[in-house]
Amino acid sequence: MMLILGVNYIKMKKVKRGQIQIQEMAFMLVGVALFFTLAGLIALAFIYTNLYKTANDLAETKTFAAIVALADSPEFSCVDSKSNCVDGDKVINLIDKKDYIGFWPFSSLRVVTRYSAFSKSYDEMIICNKANYPDCDMIVIYDKKVENEIATSSFVAFCRKEYEDFGNLGGYSYDKCEIGMLIAGTEEKEVPLKK
Repeated sequence: MMLILGVNYIKMKKVKRGQIQIQEMAFMLVGVALFFTLAGLIALAFIYTNLYKTANDLAETKTFAAIVALADSPEFSCVDSKSNCVDGDKVINLIDKKDYIGFWPFSSLRVVTRYSAFSKSYDEMIICNKANYPDCDMIVIYDKKVENEIATSSFVAFCRKEYEDFGNLGGYSYDKCEIGMLIAGTEEKEVPLKK
């Protein structure tokens, strides 16, 4: 009888040791699965963040390509078919035209009208309207007041008609051109994880 009990005791000991080994293996598998899940989530977070950065870079590149072509569009181009020339007399008439807010893919669109404005901050610039044109610094065609905006700019020739009066001798009109700048804004996409 003792022998049977001893054999059973040894079998029970082996069974318990086997159960402990199975439990250890299960805990190890759960730990490995949690580790790889956590590593995968961290990798996805980096990929997700880089996806937004890439989207913002592509939007900025798209805005730059559109703004370069904008100077040659009919709404902006000079009459004499000069390349990269903005006609100020046309642009001043685009102010407060609600039709153009959805026409171009920008969150804002501005034109700096003269070279002397480049040394001024945005707050120091005189915003153009039909009453003070051409004695102003910036024409704001529209602004959607986006919170996070990437500004993209391109230099252009900004031309307008001037009239020179010589009194009794008469006068003539000519194109007065200065270095100007087209500035377009693009809304920056924020990563939702940062909020």
